[in-house]
Amino acid sequence: MPRWLAIGKAPGWDEVNKLTSEMKATKNWRADARTSVTTVLALGDGRLVAECHGAEQKDFEAWLKMKGWTVESIVPIKYIANLGSIWDGQKP
Repeated sequence: MPRWLAIGKAPGWDEVNKLTSEMKATKNWRADARTSVTTVLALGDGRLVAECHGAEQKDFEAWLKMKGWTVESIVPIKYIANLGSIWDGQKP
C-alpha cells in the first residue's frame, strides 16, 4: 500500500496537550477504512511530520485539511529501511 509523508504546521500541535487531544483517540488516526496515519512527529522548530498509509493521496490530504494543517509538502515514500527490513513503495 502506498505511503506518504506530509510536512507542515497545525495551530498548537507543537505543544503536548494539543497533540494529545488531537491524536489520543484511535479514531483520529483513521481518515477512512483504507487510510491510516501511522506516525505524527512534532519537530523542535514547530513543524510537524505525518506518515500515512492509504490507497490514494487525496484521502491523506483530506485528513490533513480536516485537522487544520497548513501543508508545506506531501511526498510519496519510495523506500523504507527499518531494523534491517527494506520496504519498496514502488511495488504493489
